[in-house]
Amino acid sequence: MKHTYDRDVCGFIKQAYVLTLANARSFPLRLSSSLISMLSIACVTAVILSVLVMVEGMMKTLDHSGMEDTVLVMRAGSVSELQSVMFLNELKILADNASVARDESGHAKASAELFVSAELAYEDSDGHDLSTSLALRGLSLSTLQFRPGFNMEQGRFFTPGLRQLIIGKAVARRIPDLKLGATVTLAGAQWQVSGVFSDQNSAFESELWADLGVLQSDYQRGPSVQTIRLALTDIKHLDALRAEWAKDPRLNIRVTSESVFFADQADSLTRLVRYIGFPVSAIMAIGAMVAALSTMYSAVASRSKEIATQKAIGFGPFAIAASILFESIFIAFLGALFGMVPLYVVFDGWTATTHNTVNLSQLMFNFDLDLSLLLKALSLALLIGIIGGLLPAIKAMRLSVVDALRD
Repeated sequence: MKHTYDRDVCGFIKQAYVLTLANARSFPLRLSSSLISMLSIACVTAVILSVLVMVEGMMKTLDHSGMEDTVLVMRAGSVSELQSVMFLNELKILADNASVARDESGHAKASAELFVSAELAYEDSDGHDLSTSLALRGLSLSTLQFRPGFNMEQGRFFTPGLRQLIIGKAVARRIPDLKLGATVTLAGAQWQVSGVFSDQNSAFESELWADLGVLQSDYQRGPSVQTIRLALTDIKHLDALRAEWAKDPRLNIRVTSESVFFADQADSLTRLVRYIGFPVSAIMAIGAMVAALSTMYSAVASRSKEIATQKAIGFGPFAIAASILFESIFIAFLGALFGMVPLYVVFDGWTATTHNTVNLSQLMFNFDLDLSLLLKALSLALLIGIIGGLLPAIKAMRLSVVDALRD
């Protein structure tokens, strides 16, 4: 019984292989009729891959921005740094808490920062005056303890007290005219770009950094800041610390871990892309399936006598169905390649920009078309090919030899 089953399986595989090989050799003759299906699947693959890359790029950028043991303190009711107003006397109250980590000198690991959505004016290489809105962060040297991935790629760190900027690597890639030594205008004053920094592809690479005191003066902020960062000895104490500070009448604050803060931003930024991109992709996928069904039904109809002859000379219906299904999958595979290859060649490594509605500035992220995303897009295309070829394959199985030869 087992030997009979094995012979049947081997016979089916051999027959399917022979028919599939024959279909592959004659496929160039049917290429023109398959182009619509290929084009439809190529469009679906390109769209879904673009959505996946955008979501992944923004998520990676913001995931790299938060530290687990760091908390972000803002004014109560603020949902972004831009909405918050804090004062340096509050920094002292917060930093004196025993749960805040200390450095080797015994100083609290704390930093106050000013955050501004700044209109930056500059001159391009052709002498044209341009402007753009970018995130401008005022900080002191103490902030660097919260940026373990910080590295000066070009130039040097800004000099405290001077109107100097260092710009993130993503900004430098996206706006080549903002290069080392360039002069820009902020709040009516001239600033010089003193360096370019990297920070492990985090959201901070989309920002400009300058001296906190100079920004407070130029933007007339007095002693106020937007946020206070604190390193905790143990992040597990955050809930107890939050409750303790909530009882302090001198404080009216919102405390959240930095990693959670940026995770919330990532969810907010990618929500629109996901809610629009995936439904559009689903609609296009249905259209591609219909195109694949039409193509394969036409192929079965045009080759009905050929299929009937194959049955008459001993080829089994399952082997014939398998060859039809394989052809549909092959069309989907070619369509996926047509959609993925140009996207990979043109956009892999490209720096894209999206408007961050949370802080009214730009977030820059890289298009990284890695293998996992390519395989996801390819899997969707092959699924379309399987579904599009399944019903025509069943029709080919049920095709009557007598009726087909009469037509």
